[in-house]
Amino acid sequence: MDISDEELMEEQDCSDPAVLNKYNLAGTVASQVLGDIITEIDNGARDVALLCAAADQRIVALTTSSFKKVESKGAAFPTCISKNELAGHFSPIEEGNLLVDGDLVKIDLGVQIDGFAALVATTFQVGGGNIEGRKADCLAAAWTSAECAIRMMKPGVTNEQITEMFQTVATDFDCNCLEGVLSHELKRFVIDGENTILAKPSPERQVETFELEPNKVYAIDCVMSTGEGRAIRKDEHQTTIYKRVVENQYNLKSKFSRSLLKTINSDYPTYPFSLRNFENLTRARAGVRECLNNELLADYPVLHERQGEYIAQFKFTVVVRPNAGPLRTCGTKTLNKDIIQTDKQLQNEDLIKLMSETWETQRKKKKKKKKKSNK
Repeated sequence: MDISDEELMEEQDCSDPAVLNKYNLAGTVASQVLGDIITEIDNGARDVALLCAAADQRIVALTTSSFKKVESKGAAFPTCISKNELAGHFSPIEEGNLLVDGDLVKIDLGVQIDGFAALVATTFQVGGGNIEGRKADCLAAAWTSAECAIRMMKPGVTNEQITEMFQTVATDFDCNCLEGVLSHELKRFVIDGENTILAKPSPERQVETFELEPNKVYAIDCVMSTGEGRAIRKDEHQTTIYKRVVENQYNLKSKFSRSLLKTINSDYPTYPFSLRNFENLTRARAGVRECLNNELLADYPVLHERQGEYIAQFKFTVVVRPNAGPLRTCGTKTLNKDIIQTDKQLQNEDLIKLMSETWETQRKKKKKKKKKSNK
């Protein structure tokens, strides 16, 4: 599907009820697919490639059947299932990568309807049971940072304040935020807007300070590690996810590369895509290589912490509202704290106070009209 420059430039925010509705609908589908894949794993499905493919197909099926009049719809980010020390972007094509009981698993996916996206991720332990030791520490840290973040999604809060919160939570739980993790403002056809929230500042990565604005949408990514927080690329697992760099153009030499790029420009012009979408994987990889060399594509490699470490992630999409609390379109709503066996807890008094606040707007109950008595 070709997206015009006018559509890419079009600014639409949630002050328009139609826009807000599309963000909400995308969030509903994202939550449903996330729940479906967790249920499959609970019922014994263990092959990561099959699970990722099934989730992506489910997104396409739900958006196609429910939104027939909308031209652009489907995945905003391919489904990834990354366990233990894998930081993310693990979406294998070949079967054989199996989950086992006790794995700490992160599921990450995105849905878009008419260019308005919802991104979501959650973490849980395969096979259930109590979660103990360092595994529990990082899970509790990621969950706590997400709960603090949703309470901070108000107009006027700065990205630096949220970054500082991430660092404080990590310290209190004896964990590290993962370097390179970014939370972004979402716009139509854009999941990586310029307004960015750093999980962990570093000399190599700096961002402009900004304040949260009403009617804007943000995907907040909360990722904690028991390791040093420096996930590296090992090339142990093949990269399968790529994204078109729309501002770059180049006359490719290989006809296979030109054919691939034509398909990408038509079918995946703005959102990341998986190589599983292409029938001839050998030709697709060859075409991708030339596109990467000429900066027509960006890749999403599988990153690793050290073996034996654990990484936990919670991601939610949220609308900042002008006269009400934040509106979360998707994201993990509850966590069974009884199974998380950690002795770590928040020490920072400001964050303890923040966590005591209720952020969800309470719906007012409609008063029943009194029936008129017939006398």
